[in-house]
Amino acid sequence: MEEKVRSFNNLPGPADMELPNLFGRNHWVFGVCHVEIKNPSDILIAVNPEIDFMKQASPCQILSMPTTQGKAEATVPHLLDAFLIPEGFNPKATALLPGSWSTLEPEMAQAIEDELNKHGVTPALCKVGMVFREPVKLGDSTRCHGCRMGQASFFEALKRCAQCGRAWYHSRECQRAYWIVHKETCRAPAATASPATVPLPKLDAHDYYTTKVPNDPEARDLMKSLCLEDGSKRSGIGLPLYRLIITGQDTPEKMRLLFGPNYGTSLEEQHEEVRLQCLLEPPPGSPAHVMITKMNMNDSCLVRVLRPATEDEEGKIAEVRGLQALIQGRVGDWPGMLLSYSLAVRTMDQRRFGWWLP
Repeated sequence: MEEKVRSFNNLPGPADMELPNLFGRNHWVFGVCHVEIKNPSDILIAVNPEIDFMKQASPCQILSMPTTQGKAEATVPHLLDAFLIPEGFNPKATALLPGSWSTLEPEMAQAIEDELNKHGVTPALCKVGMVFREPVKLGDSTRCHGCRMGQASFFEALKRCAQCGRAWYHSRECQRAYWIVHKETCRAPAATASPATVPLPKLDAHDYYTTKVPNDPEARDLMKSLCLEDGSKRSGIGLPLYRLIITGQDTPEKMRLLFGPNYGTSLEEQHEEVRLQCLLEPPPGSPAHVMITKMNMNDSCLVRVLRPATEDEEGKIAEVRGLQALIQGRVGDWPGMLLSYSLAVRTMDQRRFGWWLP
């Protein structure tokens, strides 16, 4: 264990390697789950929710331990093991030190902290935040209402919802993601505000499409022209957006008709990305083509008439084609090299690009 702790403490972190902030806060959430495999075992899994990276240790026995202390003693070695394994199980890659972490087992947090301290793990990582599985109650200011992490998991104080004052979040992104749930209870306090002084929250593109379009005859006619049934609203806004683009109908007027007057706020980047993808015409064998086919995004009733690319789009298409040529010419076995490529980008000095964050 002593050697394992020494190896863990000596791992480089993104800051040591002068990486840009590609790992977000480099915060990880770990928990233990039981898996019914040939030899039923527990597996420790750690996830970085900001970048969707996951790490796991080898099968072990943790949850069957009779005491919290015993579970903590069994957890810590496997927790360190998970981070000592290089990214993607690629032996040529570099394992990286986490910046901070929280556990999905709140009742074990203190015992795990004691165990980390006992073994001499770097002091910054002897603090274990807590993530609770049950939803946060309105008025609870000790946890982020979106990701449910406790205040101890964050460097900055949680921020209060300006509308109702009864929900707290660690970031604007977390608040935006949780709005679909919180909007049902987001009401201004009656004693301090009135309907005349508190504006109703603006509907984002998804909410407008699922709540307003079914009752708008003109919008329903547009959906029929896109070969979309009324029930398609349950599949999200990706399909109608894609079909508007490939039929050349993604004009501001028709975008507003399906996604509301505020569609630009929540949909602008996605619109640009999907349109570029359509203009690139992904060929069979590309992941994009597989996704389009499996999700039945094209339809035989549709006529493909994309609006011509703008000058700016032509430039981006040329840039993508150039990158594809470089990848095909220099990388060769792209699927086999994907993990190495990802690591190469994440461990490359990018300060000269002007967006490096210290």
